[in-house]
Amino acid sequence: MELRPPMENDANAATAEELEQQAADVYVERALHGPVFRMAYEHVHTYCELFYLRSGTCTYTVNKAQWHLEAGDIFIVAPGAPHSTRYEGKTSCERIIVFCMPEVILPLLPESAEELRGVLARSGKVILNADSRRAVDAMISNMLLENDLPQRFSEDILKLESLHLLLLLRDGIFSYETMSDKEGYSADIERALKYIALNYPQPLTLEGVADHCNLSATYFSRKFKLITGQTFKEHLNYIRLRQAKQMLCTTDNTVTKIAMLCGFGSSNYFKDVFKADVGISPREYRKKSGLPVHPHLRTD
Repeated sequence: MELRPPMENDANAATAEELEQQAADVYVERALHGPVFRMAYEHVHTYCELFYLRSGTCTYTVNKAQWHLEAGDIFIVAPGAPHSTRYEGKTSCERIIVFCMPEVILPLLPESAEELRGVLARSGKVILNADSRRAVDAMISNMLLENDLPQRFSEDILKLESLHLLLLLRDGIFSYETMSDKEGYSADIERALKYIALNYPQPLTLEGVADHCNLSATYFSRKFKLITGQTFKEHLNYIRLRQAKQMLCTTDNTVTKIAMLCGFGSSNYFKDVFKADVGISPREYRKKSGLPVHPHLRTD
């Protein structure tokens, strides 16, 4: 048996309110929208919503802030956050939503995944590289199968697969930067932000990223600051530091190796930038996270 085809404009979709009445812990739905479609209302629910855009483009409005999503992006909507969707591209859009109750999923997380516990409580976009996207796409397809053709233990399997999906997202770049209220969406800067997010370990330069976006370095620098509120260097260090913090809390890599994996030229530069931003050294940050210090780390 095959999965049901995507629904056009949510014609047969269960609303979040209906799901709450059914007391479903996890529910997955898929829908197909035309190139131009706008949700006529904002809505709120107690579920955490993992919105996966499989094809097309759309604008997601959450708490009055706007994000631009492209195929392969995931957006996490925290429980209680008012949100709506707008599709204004040139091709039809397929989206899949995983609704899950945080109080059911979070207790299943291992203690070492502390940094993921806050993920479902904050709305934001997750940018995935090609390998992560393939894994997430396959996982969501499995969840659709269990949801649409339920069998014995399907409810339990959906809970476990929701946990697995959340763990897969740990390799994504969590982006909480919204479109500028004044300037609006910029395709050039969106392209730059995604390029930085997927290539931060590399020795990126302002000139190189500007060239990737087919812009002059001067114009790109000025526009980047106008749209994001950060200089190129500030944003690049922001992304690298965010990934370094995650690695410090979830791996036993040495501080030096983490510095290299996150694109910092040297461990000393990394330590200086980290302390200036966080107020403590990477080693102290790791110690506060509670990660056990392995013997080979003690001399780092």
